Amino acid sequence: KKINLPLIYNLLEDKPEQRLPVKDQALTYINMTPLQRENQNKITSLAKNSTEGKLDMGNLFRALAYSLDNALSPYLLSGQPEDYKEFVENSPKIAYVMECIASVKHYHNKRGESISGQVIYMNRGKQYFPLIKEYLEEELGFKRGVSFAKSKVDEVEIISSDINDTRKETVKEDF
Repeated sequence: KKINLPLIYNLLEDKPEQRLPVKDQALTYINMTPLQRENQNKITSLAKNSTEGKLDMGNLFRALAYSLDNALSPYLLSGQPEDYKEFVENSPKIAYVMECIASVKHYHNKRGESISGQVIYMNRGKQYFPLIKEYLEEELGFKRGVSFAKSKVDEVEIISSDINDTRKETVKEDF
């Protein structure tokens, strides 16, 4: 998979977004794991079979959803990781995000600055959010139970439909 982030935003000046010149753009290619490749071959076969003869839109859309799941993590399709480390290490996109967060944390720590806030948005795999949180805490050193003006929160918090509105507001206010 290819990740290309060519847009920049100038928030200090009221200017519209601009494209970075091609020479300044960074392309990142994220390779599938062997398990993801095996899954993707099966998904591709399902998609091809859905278009041979009578079009089977149900299986075609199913193949699309499976492909998106597989691209994020093979565990969204089948199996269970032993722990948070296995989940991240076998999910290349998630591992890449963890590396990016580690580099931002290192950058700020080296300069003695507060770490800038970051948001990871995932519209699938909600059951694995706690493993990502655990990875960030155990491997990257984000803290639990940090005191803020009104409450205690972790430096990594999960906002999902599983938490109530009061907790969402607490997290929002403290971040």
